[in-house]
Amino acid sequence: MHRLRIVVVLGALSAFGPLSIDFYLPGLPRLTSDFDASASAGQLTLTACLLGLAFGQLAFGPLSDRFGRRRPLIAGLVVYCGASLACAAAPDIWTLVALRLVQGLSGSSGIVIARSIVRDLRSGVGAARLYSILMLVVGVVPFLAPIVGGALLHATTWRGLFVILGVVDAAILAAVLAWLPETLAPDRRQRGGQTAAGFLELLTDRIFLAYAAVLGLNFAAMFSYIAGSSFVLEDIYGVSPQEYGLIFGVNALGIVAASQLNRTLVAQASPERMLLAGVCAGTTAGVALLAVVLAAGSVCPGSSRACSCASPRWGS
Repeated sequence: MHRLRIVVVLGALSAFGPLSIDFYLPGLPRLTSDFDASASAGQLTLTACLLGLAFGQLAFGPLSDRFGRRRPLIAGLVVYCGASLACAAAPDIWTLVALRLVQGLSGSSGIVIARSIVRDLRSGVGAARLYSILMLVVGVVPFLAPIVGGALLHATTWRGLFVILGVVDAAILAAVLAWLPETLAPDRRQRGGQTAAGFLELLTDRIFLAYAAVLGLNFAAMFSYIAGSSFVLEDIYGVSPQEYGLIFGVNALGIVAASQLNRTLVAQASPERMLLAGVCAGTTAGVALLAVVLAAGSVCPGSSRACSCASPRWGS
């Protein structure tokens, strides 16, 4: 039972990234409308959170190596809860962008420290199995989050979704306090100089930088879709927030299915060939998607709801 509780807590912590990004996507067009903001300004709320999730890991990882896992994690969860509630009360779009940055920075604590705890508790095959469970959570949450968020918009607004994020964070914080012990003994903790040396070593590794560039560019393409899909589907194609949640969920389900297919095929083909095939397939799909959206945007269906030229947010 103790091990199961730890796995549940680590899975919840790993969900911070997709939950913070995907949960409120169905309400993003309404959010920008309420603030009388442009679509690009609304998309900045996503970008700010993503930047916080990325750069926050560079801070919380070394902090947890030096001071232990629990204290930085608890501090991050407390700040995340406050930032979520502040997002719900944001008076304007730019305040929301700033708060989303804080939310991402604090939420990154759960992502990076969960992986660090796995390293503390397991090694070899045991670590690989536990990581696979966390990756399953990371794959399933993007599928469920927009569906649940879209359904909740029947009963609340986008502000209510941020309140719910704060409540979920508070529940995870309570679970951490009750179930998650300190896993990094004082004699295993590191000093800041060791962390800096590790970063410098990675930055001089050409092979690492090449793979990191491919992964980063691929994620940039995916995030472009995430940031713009709700506006395109809801404003141009006229789908409801609930329908958007289902469509986005299908996308996430495809990612999970493809990752499982990759696990099977990589044993038959080299990783380099699989990577090249994946990049080529993604490029082709991206070009096709762009052509479809441009074709749809050039035609005005006559409904102000589904006509891109009738929406002031696209031109502002």
